[in-house]
Amino acid sequence: NVSGSLYRIANVKTLLAAIAVYLVFGAYVMPTGAKTFAAKAGQEVDILDLQFNYTPAKARQIIDLYGTDARAYAVKFGLIADTLYPLAYTFLFLIITSLIFKNLQAKGLDTGSLHLFPLVIVPVDYLENISIANLLLTYPGFSDRAVQVASFFTSLKWCLVAGLVLIILGGLITLL
Repeated sequence: NVSGSLYRIANVKTLLAAIAVYLVFGAYVMPTGAKTFAAKAGQEVDILDLQFNYTPAKARQIIDLYGTDARAYAVKFGLIADTLYPLAYTFLFLIITSLIFKNLQAKGLDTGSLHLFPLVIVPVDYLENISIANLLLTYPGFSDRAVQVASFFTSLKWCLVAGLVLIILGGLITLL
């Protein structure tokens, strides 16, 4: 089972490997992609994935600034690098939560499957990426409803990330 497998591999060595993989994406791939995106747009631009939410008017305003080349690049980058990035951060967070909750269980606390919470974020992030790619591919003719769906997944992703941070902090505080 997934839970038992994670508990078995969750150790400092795996944590360091997960951090290294995450850093490749967080410190190189994603920032490099953002720089290339800005260069193709000819200016610094907001990225929909990094907003907490957006209205149809705000999404149009942001996407208007992209230009054709930047929109095409954003779709490619989003469907390649931003498909792998959630796997990298999810693996890191699974190792972190598994280490914390394995230690809590060793102290006799029943934490159930809380360490698997990071798995909830991945499908939401993918749905967000697909929704944003749809906006970029159908620009300027996308509907307000399409923006609302994309914004919903963006907001939900950030709420889940905040929940994950609280779960990790709660676990660490309980370990003390």
